[in-house]
Formats: sequence, structure tokens, C-alpha cells
Amino acid sequence: MNATSTRPQLGIIVPAFNESKALGGVVEALLTARGDQPWEILVVDDGSTDGTSDALRPYADKIRILRHASNRGYGASLKTGIIATRARDVLFFDADGQHDAADIPAFVEALKSHECVFGVRPPGAGIPVARRPGKWLLHRLCEFLANRRIPDINCGFRAGRRRLYMRMLDLLPDGFSFSMTSLLYVLKSRFSFVFIPIRAHHRLGTSSVRIVRDGLRTSFLALRLIMLFDPLRALGYPAILLILIGASYQTYILYATRLRIVGGAILTILSGMMLFLFALLGDQVASLRKELSSHYSLLLEDSEEEDGA
Repeated sequence: MNATSTRPQLGIIVPAFNESKALGGVVEALLTARGDQPWEILVVDDGSTDGTSDALRPYADKIRILRHASNRGYGASLKTGIIATRARDVLFFDADGQHDAADIPAFVEALKSHECVFGVRPPGAGIPVARRPGKWLLHRLCEFLANRRIPDINCGFRAGRRRLYMRMLDLLPDGFSFSMTSLLYVLKSRFSFVFIPIRAHHRLGTSSVRIVRDGLRTSFLALRLIMLFDPLRALGYPAILLILIGASYQTYILYATRLRIVGGAILTILSGMMLFLFALLGDQVASLRKELSSHYSLLLEDSEEEDGA
């Protein structure tokens, strides 16, 4: 029998870390939404210590339960689910009760004509006031890198072809920045995508996000996104501006004082040139990383086909 004929149509991946209060209701809602559809539900327990495993025990015969021995991160949980499932499409669904399983059919329908589907929450939904300035800055950065408007940069409710996520698997981080990185990868590539509005409920339990710690991580994330997706565009403009400023200042000095060389102007020009060369190098490294990640995914797919043969 062909291995692909036994694959489920959709793999719903639920990353869970200390979500015992909400997880039972989330799983029940997903089972109801699934009905008799050929969907696989995978819950990845990311080293929870609050009894999440006990909350999952009643559903052991209805869903697949994967566990990490220790907490590895939101992105790591999603990657574990992506590798584990053999479904053609994957859908990510948070375990904190924010998402509505009744929205899943709209994603399944959209996947018939698009390779990726991204959820769009109502404005401000699920974002504490203290985190909004950082979110705003990241949102503007992502729109600059993508060169287009983005309704929601990190909604956890999204879906897409599994083979597409396998292609970018090696580039995706293990933390919460998984969502933004995967979104930019799709927007900067030639894959078809669509944004669709979703409902958002008040989360149950306590968020694992910490303002100071994650504020620092946000700064590093911004740098990482720049270097991974468009270093030439992000650094090229400042480089050219430095060169123009230095050249203009030196031209003015030459005109005003005749044959006088100003060290500051030359230093500014050289700084701009170095920054531009660094941007070119970064662009080549980013392209190489994407190519290597794509080759890695092809090796995994060949291995899976051999196992299923």
C-alpha cells in the first residue's frame, strides 16, 4: 500500500507547557471539531510540572501525546509535532484556551487554495499593556522586512503545508519567535498565503512571558530577523546614508578651504562602505542558510518515504 494513502489530511499540533487548567477543554473542543474528519491531534507536553500530563491521561486513546523530558520552548514543541506527524497539512493551536476550535474549518477550506493560512486576532487581543510597545516595534520591523502590511505577526493559530515547514525547520528558533520567523519566511518566499480573522478568548492560566527577560530577547530577535531575512535592505540604506554624509561634508570642506582633508568625513565614508560590505556578506550567508535548510528537509522527506515504503 502507498504510504501517502494512510496519511491523515490534517495534523493539529498543540504545544503545552503548564496548561493543566485549560488543556482538557481545549482537547475536548478539538475532538468535537474533528468529528469523523481524517485529522490527527498531537499534544506536545513541553516538560510541564503542573499536572498537565494528568489532564491528558483521559484522552490517551483519542490523541497522540508527545513529551519533552524538560522544557525546551514553544518553537521546539511545534517542531517536535511537525516531525512526528505525517499529515499533508499542519495546524498550530495554543493550549491556553485563547483560540476557538470552531474556526478550524475556515482554515481547512483556505488550505485548498493556499499553502499557508495565518490567523488574525482582534486588535489588542491577548497582549498585555506592558508588552505592547515591544510588539509595536517588532510589528513595524516585520512590515519593513516584508515590504507589506501584516495584520498579525505572531498569532499562534495558523496552518500550512507540512513540507513547507519542513523546509524552514532548521531556521526556526525553539522559543516564541517561531511564529514571526516562520511568517517572514513565507512572506519573503514565493508561497501562497492568506490571512483570515479569528475569534480570541481570554487565556486561562498564567503566561510564561516575562517583561524584562523577553524584552531583551525581543531586541536580539529583531537583530536576528534582520540578518536572516533582508540584511542588505536593512543595513544598506544606513550605509549609503553614511557614505553620502561623509562625501557631502568632505566636498563642502574642499570647496571652502581648498585641498583640506577632514578625518571625520573620511571615517564616515569608510564606515558606510564597511557597513555596506557587511550587509552584502550577511545577505549571502542568509541565502546559504536557507538553501542548506531546504536541502536538509529533502533528506528528511527521502528518509520518511523509505520508512513508509
